[in-house]
Amino acid sequence: MSLCLEEVAFRYGDRNVIDDLSLDLQPGRFYGILGPNGSGKTTLLDLLSGHRKPSAGRIRYRGRQLGVYPHKQLAKEMALVPQNFYVNFPYRVREIVMMGRYPHIPRFRPPTAKDEQIVADVMDETQISEYSGRLVTELSGGEKQRVVFARALAQETPMLLLDEATASMDIHHSIQTLNLVAKRVKSANQTALAVMQDINLAGMYCEHLIFMKHGRIVCHGPTQQVLQPDTIHRVFNVETKVYDEPFSNAKQVVFKR
Repeated sequence: MSLCLEEVAFRYGDRNVIDDLSLDLQPGRFYGILGPNGSGKTTLLDLLSGHRKPSAGRIRYRGRQLGVYPHKQLAKEMALVPQNFYVNFPYRVREIVMMGRYPHIPRFRPPTAKDEQIVADVMDETQISEYSGRLVTELSGGEKQRVVFARALAQETPMLLLDEATASMDIHHSIQTLNLVAKRVKSANQTALAVMQDINLAGMYCEHLIFMKHGRIVCHGPTQQVLQPDTIHRVFNVETKVYDEPFSNAKQVVFKR
């Protein structure tokens, strides 16, 4: 399984948001996307998930054009945790997580015992079982993000797309969430592609980094190679020191004021 972008572009009106972008994503890796606000990171995930169509270029998944996949089939292949999750109807938390099973449930049929067990296991794994009967409209922003993340895990897809999925979480739950993603990448050969703002968390968890600016890829490659002061300066225009931190066993970044 691979996801390949070939000279992809996307425009909002007369403005290029994604510009001539080519990329080949291999299975079983944890990719991080980093870049300034407005660099096209969220739009890239929207294109990869099929929510938007390229203005130019091609996206291929498993060797086929992404656009030929029916919506339900694509939902069995990719799960998206969006940056913003809005729901006005007062669903229970367990109902939201069960929505992740809908691509696997035939129309007009109730969830099976297997579906119920998957949802229960995912809620335990993400530590939201205590919220099961609560209304999602009554949760905090961080709690909602954990529920939407659990919904994505319940889809059981080969690819997981995360758009700042831990942005509203405290550091404990951010680390717990990223630990779960990293575990699935290693144990289930799942592919994760995460838009992240925290460079140090990206350095800890992502095996490959993709740096974007103005809708283009500035550089990409293994984290140990591309997470460098000159790269960060080119992308963010800030001065940094990058070093290997034995406590986290990862590259970490210190910023100059």
